[in-house]
Amino acid sequence: MEKLFWGMVGGCTVAFAILLGMYLNKTGVIGAEPETSTEIVSEIESETETITGTEEMTLADGEFPADIQSLIEDSQRNYSQAMQVFEEESAQAASREPAAPSRPQGTADGSGNTANSDAKPNTNTNTSTPSAGTSSSNPKTNGSVDGNRNENHEYFLENPSEEVTETEESSEEESSTEESKTEEKKNSEYEYTLYKDHVAIKKYVGTASSLDIPSTIDGKPVTEIMASAFASSKTLVRVSVPDSVEKIGSNAFKSSELLVDVSLPDELTEMGEGIFDSCSKLTRVTIPDGVTKIGKKAFNECESLRTVKFGNDIETIEEQAFNNCAKMELSKLPSSLTRIEKEAFNGCATIDIEKWPSGLEVIGESAFAECAAISEVKLPGTMRTMMDSAFLNCVGIKSLSIKTGIEAIPESAFSGCTGIPEVTFPKSVISIGDSAFNGCTALASVTIPKNTLSIGTSAFEGCTFTEVTVNAKSSYKDDSFESTVKINNY
Repeated sequence: MEKLFWGMVGGCTVAFAILLGMYLNKTGVIGAEPETSTEIVSEIESETETITGTEEMTLADGEFPADIQSLIEDSQRNYSQAMQVFEEESAQAASREPAAPSRPQGTADGSGNTANSDAKPNTNTNTSTPSAGTSSSNPKTNGSVDGNRNENHEYFLENPSEEVTETEESSEEESSTEESKTEEKKNSEYEYTLYKDHVAIKKYVGTASSLDIPSTIDGKPVTEIMASAFASSKTLVRVSVPDSVEKIGSNAFKSSELLVDVSLPDELTEMGEGIFDSCSKLTRVTIPDGVTKIGKKAFNECESLRTVKFGNDIETIEEQAFNNCAKMELSKLPSSLTRIEKEAFNGCATIDIEKWPSGLEVIGESAFAECAAISEVKLPGTMRTMMDSAFLNCVGIKSLSIKTGIEAIPESAFSGCTGIPEVTFPKSVISIGDSAFNGCTALASVTIPKNTLSIGTSAFEGCTFTEVTVNAKSSYKDDSFESTVKINNY
């Protein structure tokens, strides 16, 4: 209904504009031709005629000729009639609506107005017709038109809640901005970032050899050690990190060449990449519960590292995490561990893992390559992926157990493992990659299931078994086995 009303008003306005344009064109205000030189010469001569013509167009009782004035009055009448029709229909619609439930006297409604419990539904159908160019004595209404639209800006919104939501979001952003305000500060030992409710150590500028990092600075708890904060220290030998610290950033102690002992807090949940990378004198570390990931190169090239105690929540050991920790003694991996990534324990010559995680799923490329002291490998049924050279040159392996689950033994997986005496592949194994057991000189017995359909080049080259049975449909190369091996078919 309101769209109809405003459409009629718009139509009247357009008509009025057209009529006004016609009048202005007729009087020569618009559409006049540019004056020529002849007209300029005769300007004085035609002045009297122009004045006379203008006076004829001017009426004693108005500004416009009678025909124009008549059209204007018709437009005003049409507008008044449109307003009256709209008001009558609005009043009829209002009378059909059920009366609002009464409220106790003095109770405020949703718009903030006070309702009287004895009040009757509003049946006012004021039909006064506004005249053109005049204002109603009540500026809040046009007859029965909803007065709320004049005061409530939300009346014209397609979705009023959008404006409220934007206001709330703006308040939240201001609050967030307030909380994120920081101040860069420095004292005799630390450069640090002061937040509203905590402190992050940015850089150590002291010269101590034994350091207990404070739990508070400027009255705020120290919760974070930022990236490279203690990197390349020339003096630190011992460091104790307070329990308030929850996060240590990447390369935090990297290349601290004298660092021997570090005490990590029980509340620690995040250790960045390269945290102790190339700390060549670091000898021991205990990783607390709550840490779920040992980052890339976390203890890379820690040549003196002997003792590592893992927490109970570690799920992933990332690439080169303990690469070339040649003196590390390790007999048990965390039971929560599911992923061991590329070169994670590469070159850890003294580790001898006796207990393998029952939920292990992924062993990355060269993850245990050159781990000569490992004597037993037990791959659980959860194993799905093993990458190339996973146990390359693990010459100490005497027992290999592979449970059903893994489908592919990759290239060079156990190449050079000269101590493995026998292997039985589970039914899940479909392929055995190139050089998978190349050079396993003690391997005297191999059982390959019917399901294995692909055996790669030199897969068992150099092995000592003399007979093997494979699926007649299996694809293998001439040099997959030693030339002296008798090959039978299922």
